[in-house]
Amino acid sequence: MAEDRTVKQTRRDAILDAAETLFAVHGFDGVSMRMVADAAPVGLGLVTYHFPTKDVLFEEVVARRADILNAARRDSLGALGTATLEQLLHAFFQPYVLLIERAPGNWRAYARLHAMLTQDARWTGLATRHFGSVATDMIKRIMIAEPRLDQPTAARGYVLLIGTMVSVFADTRLVDYFSNGVLTSHDVAGSLDPMVRFGAAGIRALACPTRS
Repeated sequence: MAEDRTVKQTRRDAILDAAETLFAVHGFDGVSMRMVADAAPVGLGLVTYHFPTKDVLFEEVVARRADILNAARRDSLGALGTATLEQLLHAFFQPYVLLIERAPGNWRAYARLHAMLTQDARWTGLATRHFGSVATDMIKRIMIAEPRLDQPTAARGYVLLIGTMVSVFADTRLVDYFSNGVLTSHDVAGSLDPMVRFGAAGIRALACPTRS
């Protein structure tokens, strides 16, 4: 029985891995369940046994690594005492950086999916189900670190931070192009400090907007 469970889990993981890669490359609408089955490779019936619809499969792909990332972030944020914005943002971004460094193939694909969730309102419900609790905690922490912010403005700041983060982690190669190859988006660790400084400065700017 234990062996049967192991085989089932292995096949299920293979389906999720294949789906993650395909969704990252082709987007949700460009992937069929048959494509996932062929890439796994398993029978189509096994895919639909574990994941009855493509929507279910997509959410499971998102949830699998969201659970890992959320746990790592909670540990990182929980270790903070009274924190500056820089310390707070470092604690928030670094777990993602470390996960990408440990398994770049898997987590880069996931980061591209994560970026998709931020670009289309149809995924807002899914994103908030799996990232909402950490987001709510971060918004509260941002307000503590920068007490001039009200909740709506802190929420805006958080959304802007997420937009920056997923753009960097999705490995778009934009920085490679515009820096004439001096910088590379492959260097995820090298992006950490610039993101922290950029994000902290932006949040402080939101706290004291200029008046025209």
